[in-house]
Amino acid sequence: MKKQGKISAIKDKIIITGADMILQEEAGEGQLRVARRAPLEAVLRYAARVMPPPLPVLPPGARWLCRKKDLFFLVVEHPPQCRTLRVSRGKKGEDDYHPYRLAFPYVIYVLTFYRDGFEEMKMFFRNRPLSAPTDTLYHTNLPNVRGEPGHYGSQRVCLRYRPEMLEGAPLAESVPALLEFFWSTGFNQDIANSAFGRAQARDPRFASLEAWEAASGANPLFPLEVDWEPAGRDLPGLWLECLKLHGETAAPINTAGELADILYRLPVGY
Repeated sequence: MKKQGKISAIKDKIIITGADMILQEEAGEGQLRVARRAPLEAVLRYAARVMPPPLPVLPPGARWLCRKKDLFFLVVEHPPQCRTLRVSRGKKGEDDYHPYRLAFPYVIYVLTFYRDGFEEMKMFFRNRPLSAPTDTLYHTNLPNVRGEPGHYGSQRVCLRYRPEMLEGAPLAESVPALLEFFWSTGFNQDIANSAFGRAQARDPRFASLEAWEAASGANPLFPLEVDWEPAGRDLPGLWLECLKLHGETAAPINTAGELADILYRLPVGY
């Protein structure tokens, strides 16, 4: 009978001694060799680039967030309320805006910041507040929000004239100002296949802006009864899409092997 040989997995061993970090690896049965050595300060400085930094002061309504390297993902929720919107039946530049007092359900804003600058905002509806990141998100019915289910840009908000003075401001100030800017600007028909066009067929109370306003006056909470169109995405999925778009993954540093990989990436000579 043939005797089976012993199979041993290679294990990384990290030792911190003085101001240095040493990576040891197996060099044979029971033997270890030094694979890499680097100053502890250099390793920690590199690790700080891939681990989440301390969180800033968050704006009102913040419900969920993720951060990796230069990418920051923030979710804000607003409760049901009525808002006065200026809406045009034409495209940008046509001065025929008319105010409408309209009711909304829970509004979920998904904001992306890259290298401390605002990048984009997506918007979703819900009939109940968020209770978990995996809760179902629903399409909105706003004309300046992109429809197109299945597209990465679906539910992206049009912010063509977002104020640049918000760049670099603390999140607790910039996010409320950005949301207020969005609601106060005029809405028009620039976006083909907008979320408003998709929602018109789902409920007769959205057949027109006048019908929406009349329903809002009769019952400001009627949007909580609407059978909104599921977006087919949740917050973790949106975060993964965002990471992929920027060439990142959601994997943190959580094993000695991954820390050893950092040692290998440091320039030789450390």
